[in-house]
Amino acid sequence: MPNRTRSPAGAARQTGEMMRWFGLPGSVVLASACAHALMNGPVASDSSAHGAAPASSESASPAPPATAGRPRADLLRDNDFRLAFEDVQRLRVAVDFQEVVFGLLRVTVGPGFATVSSARYNLERLYGTYRVASYRSEDTVIELWKDGSKIGEVTSTGVLVGAEFGAPR
Repeated sequence: MPNRTRSPAGAARQTGEMMRWFGLPGSVVLASACAHALMNGPVASDSSAHGAAPASSESASPAPPATAGRPRADLLRDNDFRLAFEDVQRLRVAVDFQEVVFGLLRVTVGPGFATVSSARYNLERLYGTYRVASYRSEDTVIELWKDGSKIGEVTSTGVLVGAEFGAPR
C-alpha cells in the first residue's frame, strides 16, 4: 500500500499552486481595472488632486466643488422638508427650489408670495425643515428669487425682503 503522507516540500508546492490559482481572478480584475483607467484617461477630480489640469476641457467635465448642493430628490426624501415644500408650492408661495451649496437653498417665489396671508409663516416653516435637513444651525439661508433677481431671504431671524437683502450669497 502506498504511503499517503506528504512531505513538507510537497505540501508547500501544492499550497503555492493553490495560491496562484486563487490569486488569478484577483489579478485579472486588477489588470482589467488598470486597462480601463488607461483607456479612459484621467478623471477631472483625479487630476485636480495632483495639481494637473485635465488634458482637454471637452473630454473631462470639471469636478463639482466639495460644497455643491444636493440633488432635489435627496432633499425631498426628508419627509418634513417635502411636506413643507408641498405646502408652499400648493399655495403658490414658491414654485421651485435648488440647493446651490449645502446650507443655501434658492427658492423661486410664485404669485402667492404677495397674496397669501400665511406666506411668511409657511416660508419660515420651510426654513426650519431645511435647517434640520441640512444639519446646520445659524448659517442656513433660503434665498428668495423672483424673475431672475434675488428679492430677499429667510434666515433664523425670519423672512427678510428688500433691497438690502438683494445681493446673492
